[in-house]
Amino acid sequence: MQDMNQILNGTSPAPPLYMKEGRTTWVRVYNYISDKNVTVHWHGLSQRTAPFSDGTPLISQWPIAPGEYFDYEIRPEVGDAGTYFYHSHVGFQAVTAYGPLIVEEASGTRPYQYDDDISIAIADYYDRLDTDIEAGLVANPFQWSGEPQAIVLNGRSGTASFGEAVDDSCKPAVITVEPNKTYRVRFSGITAISFVFLAVEGHENLTIIEADGEYTKPTTTDHIQLASGQRFSALLKTKTQEELDKEGKSSYWIRYENRDRPTNVSGYALLQYQSPPTVTKATNELPAELPERPPVTLSRDLAEYTQWLEYTLEPLSAKEAFPAASEVTRTVYITVHQHVVDGFYNGSWQGQLQWDANNLTWAEPALEAQNFEPYLVTAYRSGTTPDYEAAIANGGWDPVTRAWPALVGEVLDIVWLSNSGPSGGFDFHPMHAHGTHYWDLGSGNGTYDALENEKRFANYTPARRDTTQLYRYIVSGEADRTNGWRAWRIRVTKDNVGAWGMHCHILGHMVMGMQTVWVFGNATDILTEIPHPYIDGYLEYGGSAYGNDTYDPLVFPFFGS
Repeated sequence: MQDMNQILNGTSPAPPLYMKEGRTTWVRVYNYISDKNVTVHWHGLSQRTAPFSDGTPLISQWPIAPGEYFDYEIRPEVGDAGTYFYHSHVGFQAVTAYGPLIVEEASGTRPYQYDDDISIAIADYYDRLDTDIEAGLVANPFQWSGEPQAIVLNGRSGTASFGEAVDDSCKPAVITVEPNKTYRVRFSGITAISFVFLAVEGHENLTIIEADGEYTKPTTTDHIQLASGQRFSALLKTKTQEELDKEGKSSYWIRYENRDRPTNVSGYALLQYQSPPTVTKATNELPAELPERPPVTLSRDLAEYTQWLEYTLEPLSAKEAFPAASEVTRTVYITVHQHVVDGFYNGSWQGQLQWDANNLTWAEPALEAQNFEPYLVTAYRSGTTPDYEAAIANGGWDPVTRAWPALVGEVLDIVWLSNSGPSGGFDFHPMHAHGTHYWDLGSGNGTYDALENEKRFANYTPARRDTTQLYRYIVSGEADRTNGWRAWRIRVTKDNVGAWGMHCHILGHMVMGMQTVWVFGNATDILTEIPHPYIDGYLEYGGSAYGNDTYDPLVFPFFGS
């Protein structure tokens, strides 16, 4: 990684990584930033079998210090084939430090047939340094990041035409296809904040086949909705040469727009057909100008788009049985809420603004300044984990460790609730889970009714996800009002024990404290036998598991050498 804004391997987005199920990949991450720590998280992949490699600072590992490097061990399991991405998990760095990650089937046999892959990464562009944005978010008085200046598709903003753009980065991205073929288009939402809608002119029949790294039964849609952290694969069938000749064109606009923000941000990309030279009507030339008006219509009906794919996606083949309501051992309600540290006067903030979950703020920048020890390190060093009984008596989290414990054998329903906070304004929150995928129980306006919601599962098995949206159903209203919910179901087993983050994936909200840390299992369940001297290097900031210019790291291979 290098300054000024942080990027990986010299580009943003970083180069794609390809891995196979059941095969170990080692990724060495160097921190060339002079004054900032770094980690890399493999978004959507469970790192439970290589516990120090999840990339969550102060949760699963000490961050990588300036001038040092760390070897991440990644082994996707059979059944993990799908679409992922990797990004820094420190501060606001992920706004530019990200790249696509694709896991391929071990057998080479796909459940769906298609001719080729296309990757589309959607991200935000700010014309400010991530360090300046982060500093404002934790400042007293608080300074919001503002809206992005552009939404970029594969690194291109698409806000200027091919003929007028001042440089290539402002031109629309060009997605090249051939006639009469089927493409798997992998959409990844890697935005800092934007909730993005996207559609392709003249190609309204998309078939969803994957969500968040898990295959689903086929579901048709005419557009894609991407919140930060989400991924979808859709099959796109291209037009025949005869259809292109009839329409007299070979390029079709891809339109994307944000939703639920005070500023409208949009852009274009281009689906460009590569036609044989014998074509007379269709041409391979790029259009000189952007469309005068959008060639596709993307919904602005809140009641409509908050139902997109809700209670629709089902697993193509279940990895494990969906737990029945009778198996649920505990329901944890978590209200996400904004509060002002020093006061709220005359309709404006006078102090630092934070996000909390059940009145608990977990802000990585502040904890890093306190030299806070990662939870996994504490478990290995002292054999202790959060106090379960104290957490049960305190709304789910242990007041001493500030973590949310769960025991092996529990089946949890986690219900996220949205609160308007002191200003009376609601926001949306794409909630993301590390360490395991959950069964998504859906979402709704108003108040969660478990019994009523459970009726939906009589003839429907929900897909497992790792990022789903807590929607904004009301723009603003009275202060401290709770409205809107998103529910998950998680079975805690010996296969997903560890220390895992569950948080809003909006970068500003994370920096401001909207993160929860869950510890699945007790110390006996969690601890993998790591012999000395290997274990010692993981337990200290800058320990021997982290290399530098003078020595190589002492790394323990969890899957063997």
